[in-house]
Amino acid sequence: MKINVLGGGPAGLYFAYLARKRLGKVEIHVHERNAPDATFGFGVVLAGAGLARLEKADAESFARLRGITKRLGNQEIILDGQAVSIEGEEYGGAVERLQLLKVLQELCAEVGVQVTHHDGISDVGALEDADLLVGADGANSTLRRTYAHAFGTHGSQLSNAFAWYGAERVHDRPTLSFRKAGGGAFCAHYYPYTDRRCTFVMECDRAAWEGCNFGEMTEEQRQAFVEELYTEELQGGPLISNKSEWRNFQPVWNDHWTYGHRVLIGDAVRRAHFSIGSGTRIAMEDSIALVKALAVKGDISTALTTYVATRKPAADKLIGAAQESYSWYEEMGRHMQADSPHAFALDYLTRTSRVDTRRVASDYPAFMKALAAERVRMTQ
Repeated sequence: MKINVLGGGPAGLYFAYLARKRLGKVEIHVHERNAPDATFGFGVVLAGAGLARLEKADAESFARLRGITKRLGNQEIILDGQAVSIEGEEYGGAVERLQLLKVLQELCAEVGVQVTHHDGISDVGALEDADLLVGADGANSTLRRTYAHAFGTHGSQLSNAFAWYGAERVHDRPTLSFRKAGGGAFCAHYYPYTDRRCTFVMECDRAAWEGCNFGEMTEEQRQAFVEELYTEELQGGPLISNKSEWRNFQPVWNDHWTYGHRVLIGDAVRRAHFSIGSGTRIAMEDSIALVKALAVKGDISTALTTYVATRKPAADKLIGAAQESYSWYEEMGRHMQADSPHAFALDYLTRTSRVDTRRVASDYPAFMKALAAERVRMTQ
């Protein structure tokens, strides 16, 4: 069997590695447009449930990935400078994206996967000679765009704007800090991925964008503005830019995941909003499910049908949660009018249908006790 993979990110590399190990005599070629050491992100989250699934799928690669993963402590939510701790089970971990790609590239080389870089494919016809063509080339997928009608591609655009930065600071937990400015709302999503560096995602609603005149600013001026607004969280230091452009998130989804011998995985098939921190996890779990289906079913057509039937329900639940989550952020200025920081934090924790107050009470009893005490103080 010959498999061509378009895209050498986590989804494509992990699929190629697992497929080469599980499917026996199979020829796999990964085509990646960028250099092997090129990455335009900082750190990515691998939540606890996701780590467990990676371990179950392949203990050898999991051990390598675990070695470069920074463990994350309890979550913290800050409203206008007032912090609320969400104490419970550990959040999971985060890993530097460049180190993640390096480990996956090494694993692919060890099992005999051919990976070529600087290999931008503008005409997917050049890859159609394979028995299976996997589109793992991200949100701007060439494979998906080429056959958009067959895949049934749809998209939209959110009103909030965001930009990915990094920051040099010692930190130990995923944190959300909400602040008001310009008649609107800002949120900093930040978490450590090394001992001294954090991913720092900035987001603002439409009211803040317009009220702070962000549309009239350069990228450098926008960065300077949020550095001043979040000087406490940044401990007076600067943000680190790496193609950190402010833009609007564009959800993408497809009616069909497959077309003939072609299949989409990861961000190519749908984009998971960064507010649920599961994009890399979902992509790598796609890879696990696709390899499992190929290993069980002999012919490609049946295997792809099995893959969609077994993987889509679970993935759809996560994407549904992501849609509920980004809808909450689109209205975050209104939510920030909560009576107290703990009440706001509860509203945040229950922003998707996957988590209700009963589950919060079960998972975070100390938080609920603090919320009850806060409500008592407010009535006295």
